[in-house]
Amino acid sequence: MGSSNTSLITNNDQNNRDYSTISRANETGYLSDGRSVSSDETCGNRFRFFSPDYEDLEGNIDDDDALTTSISKEISHLLYYSVPITITFCMEYLLAVTSLFILGHLGKASDLASASLAVMTFNITGLAVIEGMSSALDTLCPQAFGAQKYTRVGLYFQRCTAMILIAAIPICISWWTCEKWLQYLVPEKDLLANVQVFLRITSLALPGLIFFETGKRFVQAQGIFDASTWVLVFNVPLNIVISIFLTKRYGFVGAPIAITITYWLMAIILFLYCLFFVPTTKQCWYPVLESSFHLKRVFSNWGPIWRLAFPGLVMIESEYLSFEVLTVMSTHFGVRAIAAQSVIANLGSLIYQIPFAMGCVVATRIANYIGSGLLRNAGTTVKASWLLGAIIGITNCLLIMFGKRWLCLLFTRDKEIIEVAARALPILALNQLCDGLATFNAAILRAQGRQALGGLINVINYYFIALPLSYWFAFGPLHLELKGLWYGCGVGIFLMALCLMACVRKSNWGEILQNFIEREEREAEIDMDSIATG
Repeated sequence: MGSSNTSLITNNDQNNRDYSTISRANETGYLSDGRSVSSDETCGNRFRFFSPDYEDLEGNIDDDDALTTSISKEISHLLYYSVPITITFCMEYLLAVTSLFILGHLGKASDLASASLAVMTFNITGLAVIEGMSSALDTLCPQAFGAQKYTRVGLYFQRCTAMILIAAIPICISWWTCEKWLQYLVPEKDLLANVQVFLRITSLALPGLIFFETGKRFVQAQGIFDASTWVLVFNVPLNIVISIFLTKRYGFVGAPIAITITYWLMAIILFLYCLFFVPTTKQCWYPVLESSFHLKRVFSNWGPIWRLAFPGLVMIESEYLSFEVLTVMSTHFGVRAIAAQSVIANLGSLIYQIPFAMGCVVATRIANYIGSGLLRNAGTTVKASWLLGAIIGITNCLLIMFGKRWLCLLFTRDKEIIEVAARALPILALNQLCDGLATFNAAILRAQGRQALGGLINVINYYFIALPLSYWFAFGPLHLELKGLWYGCGVGIFLMALCLMACVRKSNWGEILQNFIEREEREAEIDMDSIATG
């Protein structure tokens, strides 16, 4: 821990650079919702009218020495807020598999196969894109909230939502024509007609899913982590009832119709919950319909969001695709190996929801501190997250190691499949020791606005290390088959955790704060120019 203390803002010279950055912001007159260029009083007054967050940043950044925390306090905070959001992510995962579970019991085998292929396509080309691009808000919204630029939180939310809605257009087009291009990837041509029907119907769900994913981050940035939990507590049971009813009544098409209804209900109920039960969120709402300027502002200056959204997309997409490649490799080892791989992958995805959800709390906490200029506190949260990541990794490892057969029963009752899966699950258990740290450090990079670095590390470790090693262990001289796939994956995750932690340890917090201030200054300059010329 001594070496980490040296690297995480304990050097006096580093602290002086950090404080000089804050002082520079105060001296330049940078204001909460933007004053970084000189203008006449008329233009300034118009800017005050159009920018509700017109406040001096000097009043928003407090003395770093006066607002300190401790590792124990940060662990307590992270654990407290991780409970509702972990429940949220686990219930979201259940939403994804509900339709498959119901079709498997009520439909034909071909229906289940078509739905499985459709859900995989939905996840890779739809859900991963939305989640990846939404990760830009993990940086922008909490930092703005920490700096007390409240309506800027809403502005970023609206911009990101609009950007993803536009990105969804080519996704929908590809789904409506997927039968034509999936025939080059899928040998079972007779399944493609149903796959296309499934995806055409679920394309109508994309706007609802987008509103929910970005809205979830909008409220999380404000420290409200239980809103999405209550939404899903209502929606998950409702989704089961709707899915059973529609599948019994309409057959195969009932499942995607239920998914579409559920995603729209999630977005609507989240909005209503915030409106009536968490009215404090109104302070962060940007009045987009108040004037033409406000509307224009939402659809301008998308560059900063895109520069965070695209590498975030790469990070998420690289993970989704890598596990699908493992599934494809497992098809060479027989039917039982394919089924066992499905059990292991689904169990791994379910367990992964725990560190991933907690990582969202970590990202929000650190980004809030960055926006407030509390760099020592941010460094303390990093140390707390490392300790917590190690504890979560050990806990998940022991859970899988000693409960592997019981956990397999969640997905199948076939004794032979359980036996094959149980032989490989200890490898998945060992992977958890590093996965928690890797996930938390990736969240820290998102909080810092360094998604590009995280995306690069993900791609290198998954596609140049993990997958080649998986292939070699499985098909090479060792002939480890299914276990070999997960050995290679484990090596990749271990190296990724080391790389991500090294990048976080070498963080230049002064530069990170300066990047935040300069981004807000550029935002203010663009707004002033548009008002002066408008």
